[in-house]
Amino acid sequence: MSAKSQLNASRDFILTGMRAAARMQTQNPGATKILRGCLDLIETLERQTENVTVSDVETTLNVLHQSMTEIDDETPASTAFVQSIKNAAGRLMDLRRELADKK
Repeated sequence: MSAKSQLNASRDFILTGMRAAARMQTQNPGATKILRGCLDLIETLERQTENVTVSDVETTLNVLHQSMTEIDDETPASTAFVQSIKNAAGRLMDLRRELADKK
């Protein structure tokens, strides 16, 4: 997959988590804020797709992993949020491998 498509897929996973957060009966503003931050990071990478480096992806992955630990309180809602971040992180890991292979 191309870098752009990997980033688009990551963005889509985070958007799915945000939509799930919006549908929850009991809103979790903290999770929504964290997901929004993750989305902003991925969109920043998307805007610079041609110049994305392994270091950029690593930094974003570290933030996503930290976000998962902040959201995860083992409730069904947080499980959905964490899963959306895990899926996005999986795509970014694929992108990291592709970028590392190009070197």
